[in-house]
Amino acid sequence: MRGRHNPRPRPSLASKAATDKPTAAEAPTTRAPRAGKRGPAAPTEDAPRRRTATAEMPGRLNRSGRPVKADPAAEPRKRPARTDAAPTRAPRPAPADSRRRPLPDSKPDNRPGNRPDNRPDRSARVATQRTHQYFASCPRGLEPELVLELTDLGAADPVPASGGVAFTGDAELGWKVNLWSRLAIRVLRRLAEGRYQREEDLYQAALAVDWPALFEVTRTLAVTTVGKNSPLKSLNFVSLRVKDAVCDRFRQVMDERPSVDTRHPDVPLTLFLSTDRYTLYLDLSGEPLNRRGYRVQAAAAPLNENLAAGMLRLSGWTPDTPLYDPMMGGGTLLLEAAMIALNIAPGLARHFAFENLRDFDRVAWARLRKNAEAAALERRPLPIYGSDIDPDMIRAAGLNLKAAGLLDCVRVMEADFLNVDPPAPSGVIVSNPPYGVRLEIDDPGAFYEAVGDNLKQHFPGWTAWLLSADPELPKRIGLAASRRVPLFNGPLECRLFEYRMVAGGNRRG
Repeated sequence: MRGRHNPRPRPSLASKAATDKPTAAEAPTTRAPRAGKRGPAAPTEDAPRRRTATAEMPGRLNRSGRPVKADPAAEPRKRPARTDAAPTRAPRPAPADSRRRPLPDSKPDNRPGNRPDNRPDRSARVATQRTHQYFASCPRGLEPELVLELTDLGAADPVPASGGVAFTGDAELGWKVNLWSRLAIRVLRRLAEGRYQREEDLYQAALAVDWPALFEVTRTLAVTTVGKNSPLKSLNFVSLRVKDAVCDRFRQVMDERPSVDTRHPDVPLTLFLSTDRYTLYLDLSGEPLNRRGYRVQAAAAPLNENLAAGMLRLSGWTPDTPLYDPMMGGGTLLLEAAMIALNIAPGLARHFAFENLRDFDRVAWARLRKNAEAAALERRPLPIYGSDIDPDMIRAAGLNLKAAGLLDCVRVMEADFLNVDPPAPSGVIVSNPPYGVRLEIDDPGAFYEAVGDNLKQHFPGWTAWLLSADPELPKRIGLAASRRVPLFNGPLECRLFEYRMVAGGNRRG
């Protein structure tokens, strides 16, 4: 491969084995039966004998040393006959001042550990077993791929929608999707939905939610309202009314209210409005999931990490196939490819908003993280290559790779794609080349013609996937696209074009 390249020594990193500690179940506590006042058991040596009159009492002497005789005038007290079976006792009634009363037609079990508790259940372990309705947002065009990813993560009944996928699962599944999803932007838990006509309807809907059961009053919150064809005049006023409802619900319970932090809230809320329906969500992610935590040097017009991972999935690339990004910019595609190849969970280096909720289980979350760390493969050199004509982009990509611990897994070099040899006899090219909207180039048409010529002459046996926001520009490449996938890079509507390089086969005359 022509160009400058400085190989670096590969460090050896050992993956940590996951050690799950099962929770020991508590043994039920039993209570010994209480003895009656006059039980049938025979007295022992340490227990005093009762002075009772009997017809014949051998072994009993009076003060003169003579045997005691029965007094016929005295009426002896009868004792129950002793049998081998234990005496039958009637159940003891519950105390009159008992605060816990059984439901009708039910028998209470008042043994320790089994007594009913009418207080609100705030146990995180119990809360994690409840089924929730989720919505995972993603770049438009990646919904089918997100369905497949969520299914692999254990989501039940994923249903694609515009800009995301709805699914069901317990609280732990919501955490797992945040940790492992490469395509989702946010994971939202649905709290309420219904119809509305005015702002007061939304206030009442938010007031009906049991907010003190979701998070503590010391947490900060923020409300974001997103509307599509909503008849309401001000979405900011809607956000204010929902915030008021949350604070009023807290005041009803504890005469306190949470504070608002619009920049970095502990508990972000999202309200979606359509023409006549609303959906109120609890944002479990906080910061968007595309912020993996490794990007330390931004590039001009960076590619969204979720979209980069989606482009790799759509291309059908596998880790054992050489991958090349000839216009890598800050190296987003290279980073996502390396994390996929090494099975690194994209959320390991960040925190999430669900860690601020009441039902957050630190033990279960630590287990999920430990399993993810153990699933990561050992760092090694990968057949992943990148180049860029701009030396600043080489530096930015190197800093980002180093921050992610992947600097020695990927080969990068400063080179012009129009004058570079392929790094392998065959492979996959996935790239986001510059176009007029994203970056200024002198002659876009001439640039794409030169790209097509270079692919045709020097990359036979390769498959190229190029993203463009202008459908007219790829026509200048002079190659027949075998596939066109509509995608959105932020607000820009794009197309992902597939070109198969077969010698003398797909050049358009």
